[in-house]
Amino acid sequence: MPARLNDGCEGQTSGIGRLHHRLAGDAEAVLKGFDREVAGAEGFHGFHGGFGGLDCGDARHAVLDGGGADLLCIPGGGSREPLTPVSLDAGRQFLRMDGRAVFKWAVRMVADSIVDVLRAAELAPNELDLVVLHQANVRIIESAMSDLGIDREKVLVNLDRYGNTSAGSMPLVLDEAHRAGRIRNGDHILMCGFGAGLAWGAAVMRW
Repeated sequence: MPARLNDGCEGQTSGIGRLHHRLAGDAEAVLKGFDREVAGAEGFHGFHGGFGGLDCGDARHAVLDGGGADLLCIPGGGSREPLTPVSLDAGRQFLRMDGRAVFKWAVRMVADSIVDVLRAAELAPNELDLVVLHQANVRIIESAMSDLGIDREKVLVNLDRYGNTSAGSMPLVLDEAHRAGRIRNGDHILMCGFGAGLAWGAAVMRW
């Protein structure tokens, strides 16, 4: 049964946590949400989509927290704030982000999520063969990995080549790792996504 989840950059981990047997995919035209009249508003974003089939176990845990909704959102256009000529002129239909606050939150949440999911999977950080993180910011990735003591060589980064492809970033990293021979049968792979909502999620898979 097809289902659509609109979880932004975190969509991949959110999607694989819903059903036992699934074809999970992500694709997002993320640049539609940026105001082209504002210099640098698009940042480093790109387009990408990816799909993969997998079977999931029973261990899962979900948290809902809307406390940071105003830090990364499109304020206008929904049921709470329908668009009007005034709000359109004010650019309320475009993405708004408090970059500094989101950075601090992401570093902390990535580290905390990885600790939690490894505990649930009964794995130690050194038992991971590959770490796949949402490709939003290299400094977020490096800071979180440093805090956890995870070998940087286990973390693939392609942000420099494709930009932030939102929910498509983790499938893209997995595909590149597979094509490069970085993944073998039986490898433990950790995925962690984070983004608008604020939303986050982590999962461990055995290839």
